[in-house]
Amino acid sequence: MIKEFIDAMHVHVPPKGRVMMMQFRGSPHDDIKGKWRAYVLNDLSLIDKNANVYVCVSAMKQNARLEFRRRKENFAGGLLLMIDDIGSGPGAKFPMATISPLKPTCLIETSPDNFQAIYMFNSLVTDMSKFESLIKAFIEKEFLGQDTGMAGVNRVFRPPAGINGKPAHNGWRVALRDWSPECRYSVEDIAAAFGLVLKRHGPKVPKGATADKSANIKAFVDARQILRSAGMMKNEDHDMGGWADIICPWTDEHSGGVNNGASIRLPAPENAWCGAFKCHHGNCAHRHWRDLTDWLGDEESEILEQINAQAGEWKEYK
Repeated sequence: MIKEFIDAMHVHVPPKGRVMMMQFRGSPHDDIKGKWRAYVLNDLSLIDKNANVYVCVSAMKQNARLEFRRRKENFAGGLLLMIDDIGSGPGAKFPMATISPLKPTCLIETSPDNFQAIYMFNSLVTDMSKFESLIKAFIEKEFLGQDTGMAGVNRVFRPPAGINGKPAHNGWRVALRDWSPECRYSVEDIAAAFGLVLKRHGPKVPKGATADKSANIKAFVDARQILRSAGMMKNEDHDMGGWADIICPWTDEHSGGVNNGASIRLPAPENAWCGAFKCHHGNCAHRHWRDLTDWLGDEESEILEQINAQAGEWKEYK
């Protein structure tokens, strides 16, 4: 059924857009280098039937560097809404009654009696703010909990392909259930059915941001240096998109305490030359560069104390 499902996803993909996928063997909780690096899904024969397979909920276009990436800057349009962990199985967080207001396009069983409900859109959702507001409205109504992997337009889900590589599920084969491709909806249809209020969420202005480009860049460099000194920079070099992996300050709030998935971005025009922060864990979806700089401001004295103590220990050792 993977071909029929992916074909249905492509119905509203624009000419310059692409469906993006990721796949890797092993547990999603393992720190596997490059596991969330996305690439264009243009050949179904390349899908590894023994891997964890993920697809993005939005179509992506090339950025200024002619790259197809799973980034907001590449957003070409929303294709579907995914509600995770529905059912009665051990991994489920919400009962099936949660989706009773509106029949989904399909259910995908990702582990025994644990489903993803997929609502495909009846047209491409090109308004990213509208798509984000739908997702956030579900979270605010507590239909999606705090860490569901549902919190952004670049989020991923498991299509009906591959396995669930988490040790607890012993290679469960992901399968398509209750396939109803005729069931497609607008953002407004879904919001009305679930009684959601869509709010426009403007970006948070980074703390200390000014109209002075050089001052903003300096503030970024200072913040990055604190992260580096605290041992929180996982990569010293930024990738082609300007991103570098860090240890998320809120790792203790991630499911299982997983410390991957967070990164900072170099200053650029689209972030007012202030830099950016993102974390792929659902509970961090509302956090941006200002949240990180606020945290650094609150923790700076303690971090600097630790740095100075470490420097003193090193000096004494020498």
